Amino acid sequence: MKAKFIFTLSAIIAIVITTMLFSFCTKEKLSIDGVYSIVEVQTVKSDGSLTSVFPKESLVSFSNNYYSFCWTSNISDVHTWQITDSIKLSRYNQSIINAGTFELKDSVLTTKATFALNPMFVNGIAKFKCSFIGDTLVLRGLSVFSSDNIPHPVYANGSYIVSKLLKARDK
Repeated sequence: MKAKFIFTLSAIIAIVITTMLFSFCTKEKLSIDGVYSIVEVQTVKSDGSLTSVFPKESLVSFSNNYYSFCWTSNISDVHTWQITDSIKLSRYNQSIINAGTFELKDSVLTTKATFALNPMFVNGIAKFKCSFIGDTLVLRGLSVFSSDNIPHPVYANGSYIVSKLLKARDK
């Protein structure tokens, strides 16, 4: 009986020590540094329905805590340096451009725009939950606020945006 008790106690102590050792092992740190193209942008409404946009032109880069985020779903057949205001407005209304600094902590990406196409977002803060599916970085929007702490209308209505970014391959 005493031998069985000592064996059981030894087994429990071994399991506890093993569990503690594994809990101290460092997890592989998530890194988003790199260059990406955006393959899909989904707006998920509060009722669960969603709409998708597939950008025609895009470039996103993350490096040394700086980021640049540019995409448009507008493709114009007009190829001239002197474009009409209607073409400019059409492209503006279908484009997202901002750049600034970022911090990645516990798979939450926080960006602060030092430049934005929309002046409301200059010095604004956006937060995303980051994950990878293969070479695709998935950014699930958590919140977007202007520098005056005014929420972006999409988020204010209980919706959110999911962006899927495909990592560029070295040439």
